[in-house]
Amino acid sequence: MPFSGASELALLQAMGYRPADLAVMVVSESLFLLFSGLGIGAFCALLAIAPAFASRGGRFSVASLGLLLLGVLMSGLLSSMVAMRAVSRAPLLASLRAE
Repeated sequence: MPFSGASELALLQAMGYRPADLAVMVVSESLFLLFSGLGIGAFCALLAIAPAFASRGGRFSVASLGLLLLGVLMSGLLSSMVAMRAVSRAPLLASLRAE
């Protein structure tokens, strides 16, 4: 099954990168995007609720916020592992030859 970016990864493999190297690249990029998105999203969400938070006494559940962020982190890590498996098993050079 072809996936987005297969030709770029195939080109890197043709240049000598091993499938394990490509998997590390995919996971590194996914983790960077995951942690960046979590940080920016949490900051923006807290900024958005700040007026309501201040007007209602300033209480919220840190535990529920932590569980929500943990859930998003775990689903992101799972999708990174799925992406790594797809990269390590994909016939990348065949997709490069097909273009």
